[in-house]
Amino acid sequence: MSSLLKNIIRAFRTLLILSLDGILLLFHPSNVRDSRVLVVKIDAIGDFVIWLDAAKALCDHYHTQGYSVVLLGNKTWASWAREMGVAEEVWEIDVSRFRNYFPYRLHWLRRIRMAGFKIAIQPIFSRSILEGDSLVRASGAVERLGSAGDDSNISPLFKAWSNRWYTRLIPATHIQLMELKRNAEFMRGLGYTDFQARLPIIPRAPSEQIFWLPQQPYAVLVPTSSWDAKMWPIDNFIQVGGRLVASGLRIVVVGAPEDRVRASILIDSLSGRVVDLVGKTTLGELAEVMRRATIVLTNDTSAVHIAAAVDAPAVCILGGGHFGRFVPYEIEVPDKNGNLPIIVAEPMSCYGCNWQCQYPRQKGEPMKCIQDISVQKVWDAVEMVLTKHSDQIAG
Repeated sequence: MSSLLKNIIRAFRTLLILSLDGILLLFHPSNVRDSRVLVVKIDAIGDFVIWLDAAKALCDHYHTQGYSVVLLGNKTWASWAREMGVAEEVWEIDVSRFRNYFPYRLHWLRRIRMAGFKIAIQPIFSRSILEGDSLVRASGAVERLGSAGDDSNISPLFKAWSNRWYTRLIPATHIQLMELKRNAEFMRGLGYTDFQARLPIIPRAPSEQIFWLPQQPYAVLVPTSSWDAKMWPIDNFIQVGGRLVASGLRIVVVGAPEDRVRASILIDSLSGRVVDLVGKTTLGELAEVMRRATIVLTNDTSAVHIAAAVDAPAVCILGGGHFGRFVPYEIEVPDKNGNLPIIVAEPMSCYGCNWQCQYPRQKGEPMKCIQDISVQKVWDAVEMVLTKHSDQIAG
């Protein structure tokens, strides 16, 4: 099937879904109340962590105005947001199911419509018409605020349509900004003129975690990612893991349950010297594991942002698809005590491709810009961190 035909089918499906949404909303008039704010933030775990500082400022502002705030979050992190008390209420939505399963979609559209929000805000820069934009539309709020955004997740034609669902779009510069700065741009556009980009902070968990961790210094390895094209070869992780063990560190391997097969290769190769926490931690527990780590070595995944937010030294193996947007970190408020993630990359002229790679790859292989990063280049960055913390390791 040609790419043109796929795009036509995709556009027709989107148009059909949005038309059905419109019919549903006609039969469910909104019942606006004076004291409720809806914040729609349904992107991934890492995006949520980067947004934490802005979330606190946003919720605090509306609390002082007498509003209650409902955060509509992605189900992958919503329970964690609830644990941290990000908002009075946190509703969790399965974004994939909302997009693809119509009865589930209708349930959420009705729920949002009938909740009676006066204000609806979507702070996401790369908006999507079938998800975040549709939920804001369904709210029927008197004020509907969003980012002017970009076109990476939406066609210009559909974006022009969904722009009309907002009462106000916050201007956004078209030059690339690191996401912390992008969040600050949105907050200043809302009127928080003094808001600046700084490292997010994950508060300490209120109690000791239930799992066992080494008493000696340890390194956390994150050998997986949400997409195999962003995963540094597992044999390279094995080599670095062996060097870390030789340096006097225990190894803790973490990941989601679906990462078990790949992570097991690393765990088995370092047999007897690894604490296996793959699929065994909540996000809150994972943050505490990283908080106590001497170093975190990770692919480009949410782990790098969690590590930064708990002040753990992190080395991130980074490709060029979104280089500069999520990492490397850029902040506007210097933090002398904070650990900005260290990035290891292999610069190429095609950086910024939005992962539309021009180089062929086999299924399961990483992109060329990640495949070409050498073990020695990563080890040099790791060794720099270990030298800084040599007293801790010796102790």
